[in-house]
This record gives sequence, C-alpha cells and structure tokens, in this order.
Amino acid sequence: MAHAGDVGTEIAPEVADDPELAARLDDLLHRTCHLARALTGAEQAAFKVDLDGDGEATRKFFNLSERYDRWRDYHVDPHGLGLHGLELAPGEVVRLTQAEVEAHPAWKAFGSQADAHPPMRGWLATAVCGEGGRRYGLLQLSDKGGGADFTPEDGERLSELAAFAAATLDAFRAASRSR
Repeated sequence: MAHAGDVGTEIAPEVADDPELAARLDDLLHRTCHLARALTGAEQAAFKVDLDGDGEATRKFFNLSERYDRWRDYHVDPHGLGLHGLELAPGEVVRLTQAEVEAHPAWKAFGSQADAHPPMRGWLATAVCGEGGRRYGLLQLSDKGGGADFTPEDGERLSELAAFAAATLDAFRAASRSR
C-alpha cells in the first residue's frame, strides 16, 4: 500500500472557477458509483476524489440501494478515516469479508456517528490512479447483495472501472487545463 508523496491531481482551480466543469465532474463521479454497484451487486458505493493533491478540495459521491434509503442524505464523515483512509497502490484491490473488516488494523468505529452511519458489511476497494501514478482517490464498495462476500471477479470489474474512471479524469484534467 502506497502512502505519502503522491502526484497531486491539480483539477481544483479549474473546477472552482467553472460551474459547468464542476457539474460534469460531479456527473462522472455519480455515474461511476452507479456503475460500480451495477457491476458487482453492491448495496453501497463511494468515490472520493482529491482535486488538489492535499485533501483540501475533494468531491465525494455515494450510490446506495433502496435497502439503504434511510441514509441517502447522510453526509457526515466517520470519526477517523479507518479503512476509508487507506492509500492503495495503483491497481491494488482490497477485498475483505465482514470479519476481516472488523479485524483489520486500520478499522475504526464511527465514533459518535456509529448509530447514524450506514453499516459496512464487507468491503471492496481500489485506488483510482491516472498517468504517472497520479492519485485521484478511492473507489469503494460495501455490502454485496444477498449477504454474499465480494468475489475476485467483483475485484476485477472494480479495477477495470477504476482504470476507466482514471483515464476519464486524466482527460478531464487535460481539458480543464487547456481552457
């Protein structure tokens, strides 16, 4: 797992200055979450993108099944980053059962939000990294439908989607910089 020293995304100034670009980026992130769930049968998908390389300008999107409808408007970050804060190497996919999630050293409870936050049941995640290792963020899924665990095939699908999203973000970044 990679940690510090990643190349910044440097999309933030262009997005902040152009509402149309911001809306297109938001649409991309929303669609990516929807596709991630559709490809894997997950009940929850989250995609957090770091726009400036230092975590100050981020976009976060969630896509939840009807089962999680009561959390649709929940936007409070969990207490501590836990697994959400892992920085995975380009192409690395982490697939954990619920027992492995709870036993993982990076797992942290959701603090005062424990009863309000959507539950995590199992976890599948991959880094979204573009050209030259440019780290855009983390695409993560939780709670595979039917109480099943995520499969290696789910990991492959998520990895392919993350590569596509990264290539799209690279193109978005290049287009926004040329404006």
